[in-house]
Amino acid sequence: MSSDASESQRVIGPLGGFTIVAGSMLGIGIFLSPPIVARHVADPLLFLAVWTAGGLTALSGAVACAELGVLFPRAGGDYVFQREAYGPSVAFASGWALFAAIFSGSIATMTVALCTYQLPALIGIDLGAHVWSPGGGLTLSGAQLAALGLILTLTALNTAGAGPSSRTQSVLTLLPIAVLTVFAGFAIARGGAPAATTPAATAPLTLGGLVLAYNAVYFAYSGWINVIYVGGEVTRPQRNIPFALIAGTLVVTALYLLLCTAFLRVLGLGGIGAAIEAGSATAGALGGDALQTGLTLLIASALLASVNGTVLGGARVAVAMAEGGAISRSLAGLDRRSGAPRRALWLQAAIACALVLSGRFEELLNLVSLTMVLTGTLTVSCVYVLRRTRPELPRPYRTSGYPWLPGIYVVSSIVVIGVMLERMFAGEPDAAYPLLGLALFAIAYTAHRLSARRG
Repeated sequence: MSSDASESQRVIGPLGGFTIVAGSMLGIGIFLSPPIVARHVADPLLFLAVWTAGGLTALSGAVACAELGVLFPRAGGDYVFQREAYGPSVAFASGWALFAAIFSGSIATMTVALCTYQLPALIGIDLGAHVWSPGGGLTLSGAQLAALGLILTLTALNTAGAGPSSRTQSVLTLLPIAVLTVFAGFAIARGGAPAATTPAATAPLTLGGLVLAYNAVYFAYSGWINVIYVGGEVTRPQRNIPFALIAGTLVVTALYLLLCTAFLRVLGLGGIGAAIEAGSATAGALGGDALQTGLTLLIASALLASVNGTVLGGARVAVAMAEGGAISRSLAGLDRRSGAPRRALWLQAAIACALVLSGRFEELLNLVSLTMVLTGTLTVSCVYVLRRTRPELPRPYRTSGYPWLPGIYVVSSIVVIGVMLERMFAGEPDAAYPLLGLALFAIAYTAHRLSARRG
């Protein structure tokens, strides 16, 4: 075993990097988020504007992380950048939030969603029923058991190395992008379904409602950052990391806007707001069962790509933390043959499986939702800090639109956090729950600071 993640094999080329970004972004969010947005905005142009704003925010983060990824092309992403810019305590808090909650929680949530909705529709078997009670009051559904199997399978694939994983990622990503583009074009050309005349059942537009709509879009775009976690395995990182981040974000943004236009064309804003999942509703309005089945298969493929990209990236955060002494150094080891962080991958799988077994993975994601915003904002802001504190470092790629473009990401995130705080102080139901994630971040930061002083 090698103890240095920087010695990992550079096997991910430009296509692999692109599909890690695009595949991680292209998940269930583009189908589940449009109804949420439609219920908070009353105008089709504003609906598209919110999705455009989400894409611009993702791009503003991508150009900043492209510079950071070129500066430090090694495993770990946020943890590495924040350690360089803000020191070990901030990096410790972000690293733990990322690895133990955000990545593992995302893996658990996406696999259960896939096995609850898409898989039963494809195989014609209801997996929601309880099928096994191992004891201790624990009862598992077929969807949970299938999710456990999927997590273990994708983890095993990733232990073969980043090369096989990135090739799988390419197949799982490129096919949905191509077919969804054709589907959106077909829907726009056909359009005009009766549902398009349905009035939008939306609440009056408020700043709080607009932020809630933006939050749904923000998480649909999440994943644009994932290639930086495998920076140590990207070939020619000075060129391929910026390409993967920027090209992946632009392509998915264009696809999202095309799909949202198709949803509007077929369903109208009211029809989108009344749907549970916009893709299936659109397919049903256009072509009945056959088209719905085809789209379900595409969504399943996109979800698999998103889960695989998350498995691939999350374990590398643990590697970087282990090298920095934040967790057991044994997790920094790489397999000599494959170059994969086997121990970190299986630890991540164990945490994700535990979340699946608990059945409380969705609550966990709500808990850390604002922490995701916070960690992303801290990472993007590193480009400002390092320009000032480390100006001597060579920068083969410099952030496009600096300082204004990355500023869009930082400012929008501050607005989101501020509005969520305002909702909490106003006593709105469940508004305080996501803010507990910020409290946990603060606790982790404080604990590390105190520990460092005592040491």
